[in-house]
Amino acid sequence: PIWRMGGVHAPRARCIGLIAALFAECDTVHGGALDVGDGQLDLSTLQHIVDEKALLWNMSFSIGFYTDAIGLQGVAGGLSNRLDPDDVVTTHHRFPVGSVTKPFTAAAILQLHDAGYLQIDDPIAGYVDPILRRLNGTTMLELWGGDTTCLKVTFRMLMGMRGGLHDYNDTWYEEVTFFDGTHDVSPFELLHRMNKSWTCVPGTCGVYASTGFELLGLVLAEAARVDNWEAYDQKSVIPPNLRDGYPDLTFPGPGPCSLDPLIIHQYGPGYSLRKLKSWGNETAFNVTYLDLYNNSCLNGWTCGNIAAAPSNVARFHYDLHHLRIVSNESLAAMMAFVPTNKGWDPQLYGLATMQTFPPEGRSWTPDPLNISYIVGHAGADYGSIGMLAGYNPRYDFGIAMFTGSANNMNCSMPANMTVDNMAFFYDTLCPLYDEILHLVTNGSAQRLNCSACPITASIYQCMSAPSREPSCQEYFEQTPCGQNKTIATNSLLCDRCVAKFEKNASSVCHSKYGLYSMCPPSGSTHRPSPPVNCDWSHITKTL
Repeated sequence: PIWRMGGVHAPRARCIGLIAALFAECDTVHGGALDVGDGQLDLSTLQHIVDEKALLWNMSFSIGFYTDAIGLQGVAGGLSNRLDPDDVVTTHHRFPVGSVTKPFTAAAILQLHDAGYLQIDDPIAGYVDPILRRLNGTTMLELWGGDTTCLKVTFRMLMGMRGGLHDYNDTWYEEVTFFDGTHDVSPFELLHRMNKSWTCVPGTCGVYASTGFELLGLVLAEAARVDNWEAYDQKSVIPPNLRDGYPDLTFPGPGPCSLDPLIIHQYGPGYSLRKLKSWGNETAFNVTYLDLYNNSCLNGWTCGNIAAAPSNVARFHYDLHHLRIVSNESLAAMMAFVPTNKGWDPQLYGLATMQTFPPEGRSWTPDPLNISYIVGHAGADYGSIGMLAGYNPRYDFGIAMFTGSANNMNCSMPANMTVDNMAFFYDTLCPLYDEILHLVTNGSAQRLNCSACPITASIYQCMSAPSREPSCQEYFEQTPCGQNKTIATNSLLCDRCVAKFEKNASSVCHSKYGLYSMCPPSGSTHRPSPPVNCDWSHITKTL
């Protein structure tokens, strides 16, 4: 599912900026379509949709997608600076989108694993202690007050949200953001201030915690042999031969977002909404939106400081699943989803990966057979949202959509539509995703039923209509070894098709990999992990 705000935040805000007047008459503005690939696509319908939605919701949108055949593609609409009618959002504008950063950080760690520098089941303490001593004057054990439990925490646990760590102190971070918005919160500050007790014995529960990614970032800085954490080049996760294909991928360091003129203005309602005790019963209230453009863009560093165009993030997830970023073994590890069972809404979580689309009602059960299903990672900051970012395995493309506001800014809307920051997202995303599916598949994909969820209805039912159960023949046709088993989470479908699979499985699959249950264990929706020696790039590409 697409995850709500909360756990997907990097440290979540940068406020105390220019207060924007949002009650002026809106004009339709757009930044045009991006087409820097070899493919020539007609993006006019996409552009029309994004212009229409930018006007309806009085905010900015940008959506991008990527395949090797068509290159970087995207459209954008709305204004960046709300006080400048000429500051139109383009497809090159970079959006700070918080935890969309996490797969990049995890991939960099897995590159060190692939290179033999570390093993992901090693405790992290031995790797992070040198830089902690040098720059912070402590070891990890000393940070945790001598509690040796910290010595059990491994790289895999931290990437998979199973390290037993608490998240950062959000109340404190929020206050810093609102009252001292130019303050850059360093990784050491986050680590010193975090609660050092344990949510569970490391490895025994799943609790979303961005703090573990600060430790991972420090290991990356130490491995890069840089003098300080600020000097670590996070874009180095992209192999040198691919970097020219990522013109609008950045990871800001200390300082305001305004240091980069391509970073978008971001608008957040901040305390003006949090002060409302029972907004669901209100018919009207005052909301003050703050422009966060001149505030710190550090955003939690390696847990949340990405600022990028959606098309560039879409390409990353495409390249990741085509084995251009990490090895097949490492990608398989990223895609081994385990349920979280504590903290905010439970989810299946891999190594810095979520099954992020689509929602299936409020139960948020991901459906891999849904044609709009993706694997990736959502993210958000107080003034911008990236709740869609990942890879569509059925049709083999990367996709991402970002916004330049944390909430709807059309103040003529009903009050609850202003507060619900998912209403505008789903209303805009569905027709855009539908058109992208149409473009990527040359019209062969089933159309999404975007009318199934009007904006005044239950937002969480959006886009559930396309889900369908394929026939066994369709399900297994041209399926590489292990493919069917890794995506099957539907017990009924498993039971119906497993006999056919076992009957027709090739001798190669039998002898080289051996058969294992494709179905979830009784009473569970968690599928088994695939054999690491199956080709994961093909496993994730085809249903």
